[in-house]
Amino acid sequence: MVIELGPQTFKPRISPIQLLLLVQLENSPKYGYEMLKTIREELNGVWVPKTGTIYPALKSLEKHKLIKKYDKDGVDFYKITDEGLDWLLNVPVHQKQNMMFAVKYMTSIIKLSSPNLKKSALTSIIEADGEQINFMNVIIKLLDDDVDKELKITFLKQISKNFNNNLKKVNKIIEEISEDI
Repeated sequence: MVIELGPQTFKPRISPIQLLLLVQLENSPKYGYEMLKTIREELNGVWVPKTGTIYPALKSLEKHKLIKKYDKDGVDFYKITDEGLDWLLNVPVHQKQNMMFAVKYMTSIIKLSSPNLKKSALTSIIEADGEQINFMNVIIKLLDDDVDKELKITFLKQISKNFNNNLKKVNKIIEEISEDI
């Protein structure tokens, strides 16, 4: 993962799995298998990471001095370093750019896809459990009790505005297509 800072790059580069590991260490030290179990629970039904994925990721984070390993009663524990915390705290600053990339990436895939691939993708989305692909649930989870109420309201108003604008577009497309049927 590279996070752009204008003409510079936010380093070190870390993978999405490494970010999940680093986030878990923000508040307290943990041992490797504990973090592995948490990732498995969070990604349940989508991906089952193996120890062969997690421990090299931890070693890489340690190499970049973002975490530090220590022994506690014969068990390797990991804790975030000051450098790791600084790195982690700068990630949200770049979320907008990451989301813009994701949207442009998906738009490019759709634009470049054949009609058969588009049909297959739409069919698969229709058949999927709505909760599995509901991005709004992810957003709502951000709004737990430790988020400032004014920020929640501002955020929800923006989401509502965007949702209503998109709903108008969807309904217009439905009307146009229905006229042709």
